[in-house]
Amino acid sequence: MSQPSAAAPIRRRRVHYVSGFDPRGAGHYHRLFREQGARPQPGGALVNTGTRQRSDTDPHTHRWPVQWTATPAGEDPAAPAVFTEQVFMGWDDIIRAHWSRQPLGLLREMVMVYRAMLCEIGLGRLHRTHPTALLTGVLPAAGMLLALLAGVGMAWAIASAAESLPTGWRLVLATLSGLAAARGMLALADRLGLFWLTRIYGFVRHMGRGTATGLTGRTRAWTEAIITQQQIDPVDEVVLAGHSVGTLLLVDVVDALLQDPRWQTLQAGRRTAVLTMGQCYPALALLPQAAAFRAALARLVAHPQLAWLDVTARIDPLCFHRTHPLASTGTAVPTTSAMPVRLAARFFQMYAPGRWAAIRRDKVRAHFLYLMTPDRAGNFNLYTLLYGPQPFETHLEQARHAPR
Repeated sequence: MSQPSAAAPIRRRRVHYVSGFDPRGAGHYHRLFREQGARPQPGGALVNTGTRQRSDTDPHTHRWPVQWTATPAGEDPAAPAVFTEQVFMGWDDIIRAHWSRQPLGLLREMVMVYRAMLCEIGLGRLHRTHPTALLTGVLPAAGMLLALLAGVGMAWAIASAAESLPTGWRLVLATLSGLAAARGMLALADRLGLFWLTRIYGFVRHMGRGTATGLTGRTRAWTEAIITQQQIDPVDEVVLAGHSVGTLLLVDVVDALLQDPRWQTLQAGRRTAVLTMGQCYPALALLPQAAAFRAALARLVAHPQLAWLDVTARIDPLCFHRTHPLASTGTAVPTTSAMPVRLAARFFQMYAPGRWAAIRRDKVRAHFLYLMTPDRAGNFNLYTLLYGPQPFETHLEQARHAPR
């Protein structure tokens, strides 16, 4: 198949998408992409998402078609369409296997996470790398402490108010009330996503130590699947996209692709397109045991055949906003390195004031803004980038020259 030039519009594309540390899986993300794609797109384009289908060869992989047209149906019948096959590279089964459900297990995981932060990374080093990341990192401990204080405070208040009761009854009543208060506070902290953070940090720690069960085999299988699919059904452009912890998993995949002669032959001189959103590279790269990960990152940032757009947002408390993947690691970065191109998504310009105020109050939702259709045109819209006719290289150059 002839390869289009860098400026030629894309007509067929394949997107391989890796989600963050989220146990909800392909069904949830298909609904999310379908609903957000159906929202009015800034500029008037239509995004039509088709039915999700499970892969015949891999139960963890799902696919769905997406059609992008420049104008609403009927206004311009001759308007060209772009057809995209979105491939959801599932790993929610691995996530659920590492998802602490019991309070004691979560507490044990929290202890190990903070031990790594204190003894292996160092709070000062984390603060120098990204101050907000340090603040976000201590939130789960704050939630656990508040739950403990709520329980003790409630127990003391009930014991004081029930002085007329026999001592034994006072003790039982105070204990039950304290446990109920602590449990309620823990439930609130969990709804706010604080313990989701603990689970994320715990999994990243496993990644650094090489104890994330099933992960290496899964990323190797993804690499083979990406190559095989392009061999069987070549498209104009392949984009590898990852969100949150999914950006960490993409490192091994992209590193393997760039070293595989089969992939380089398929690319026919074009650079490999990679989109990362809400990245947390330093969370893993700063761990002493993550030497292989740092080495892979060093190869990527210097690779001439990589086109890498890294999108973060100041409002997102779970990302390392505008932070280089190898920041504070001590790993030498070649002076010729131009990757990744870092784009700060200006979401505050893309929503009406009332809606933006609600978004600012929901920090977990803010971490998923990358995957949502904005109300207004701005400097980032996932649905235009992944499904529209402009080649990835064009978006990359626009981001390179965007105001900082």
